Amino acid sequence: MSQGYAALNAGRYDSARKAFGAAAKLQPGSKEAASALQEVRSAETARQLASLEQQGRQDEQREQWQKAVAAYEQAQKIDSSVLFASEGLKRSRARAQLDQQLRTAIDDPQRLSDAAVAEATAQLLAQAQQITPRGRALEQQITRLDTLLRQAGTSVAVTLRSDEETEVLVLKVAKLGRFKEHELKLKPGNYTAVGSRNGYRDVRQNFTIAADSAPAPVTIICTDPI
Repeated sequence: MSQGYAALNAGRYDSARKAFGAAAKLQPGSKEAASALQEVRSAETARQLASLEQQGRQDEQREQWQKAVAAYEQAQKIDSSVLFASEGLKRSRARAQLDQQLRTAIDDPQRLSDAAVAEATAQLLAQAQQITPRGRALEQQITRLDTLLRQAGTSVAVTLRSDEETEVLVLKVAKLGRFKEHELKLKPGNYTAVGSRNGYRDVRQNFTIAADSAPAPVTIICTDPI
């Protein structure tokens, strides 16, 4: 028993378990040995929980929210009543969701050309801006998304060229008719121009307007006779 407690106090739980197990065999039914084995189990659990709490808090500080969620979920599996795990999950799950939403918006800025998407993203940005204190990663996301929203709301001039014989339509934008050259102001996004002419096959021209570069002229001419 003394060997077991020495190992327990030193944090050598396997050695402690073996020593107390040996004592239990020497004295079958010993309450002291059974109690000591329970102390080993409790000490191991406490160490695991302390380690997971530390890991979760470190992940939060590093803004690694999904890792923090995993650490706190593991702690809850060990003991569903621990307060740090339930509170940590509440914080981390909300931040992990926000982080994913921000990443999605930043990774696909072309979606901001849709008014409904831009409005929802602006609300998401406002939510992120209310968080204090903010880590470096969140600060960078806020700055980047704010820039993308401003760019998405700024029209860019694009030149469309035709042959004065082709009827030109830019889907969801305007019917432009016939022209040789026409300048159109469009917000960043993906567009499709359609050309039609009697006796010729229709043509479609997909083009993208980016906020950070001047768009190349877009030519729409029906050239394939029917």
